[in-house]
Amino acid sequence: MPIFLPPLRERREDISLLLWHFINLHNEDNFRYIDKIEPQAMRTLLDYGWPGNIRELHNVVEYAFAVGRGSTLRCSELPPEFREAFIASSVMVQPLSAEQEAMAIQQALENTQGRVTPAAKLVGMSRATFWRKRKLYGI
Repeated sequence: MPIFLPPLRERREDISLLLWHFINLHNEDNFRYIDKIEPQAMRTLLDYGWPGNIRELHNVVEYAFAVGRGSTLRCSELPPEFREAFIASSVMVQPLSAEQEAMAIQQALENTQGRVTPAAKLVGMSRATFWRKRKLYGI
């Protein structure tokens, strides 16, 4: 009998339950104990598309346990693709002043270790526009 299980991106309500399940599994290892999730980290996890489904969610929890410290799972402890998506969404929500735009470009370059194409994508610009704005702001 075939069983149809929709992908995780279609079951947002399950993300929190599965996340805590995987956290509790890793809490038993006594390496690190997580008992809280930063609200922005939870929003980031809920907004993610989860192309790798539940396996990817489990890998994210393992990553957070490996790189983080303390009892709270923070946005900074998520894999790089989650942090970049958060920065892009928080930076480009509203029109920016020239100073804010220059700071966003600088931050994107720092987050991508100076790589122009990923930095341009991070702030939602084409590579040509990104180059022109860098020249304009002297970055």
